[in-house]
Amino acid sequence: MRRLVILGAPKEEAADAVQDALTNLLRCWRTVTHPKAWCHTAAFRHYLRSNARLDDGVRKAQQDFQQRRNGDHHALGSQYEEWDFVIDFVDRHLTGAQRLVMAWHIDGYEPHEIARELNKDPQTVRSHLRHARNKLAAALEKEHPELTLSSRGTRRGEM
Repeated sequence: MRRLVILGAPKEEAADAVQDALTNLLRCWRTVTHPKAWCHTAAFRHYLRSNARLDDGVRKAQQDFQQRRNGDHHALGSQYEEWDFVIDFVDRHLTGAQRLVMAWHIDGYEPHEIARELNKDPQTVRSHLRHARNKLAAALEKEHPELTLSSRGTRRGEM
């Protein structure tokens, strides 16, 4: 579900896609060799096919939520808020293949595993990851310099 949210799906839609994927997995359990990867791919495909994704009402609700959330400048107080921060940051700064590959990477997949599941060349996946990291690092430095690491491996302003 986290991967779909990183890719821009509302939580309810992501949950629906995951539920559909798991239901389909049970139907073909004996033929699936990599269930976790199969579920990720199936959930992503269910999300892409969902009609709700194209619904203007859902899109407007998402925008309204983001506007209200952007006005809240409280410190991150929980693990969920930290994940919300990461998901929102990735969502705002990455698009397309970089976002997709980064979502798989955040879930713990290695570049060669991502390449296999997405039918891509491993070098292409590594390239997308490198560009995504560079883009995210530059954005983090610009928007949140207090969170970036200096060349000595400490947060700026710390000794």
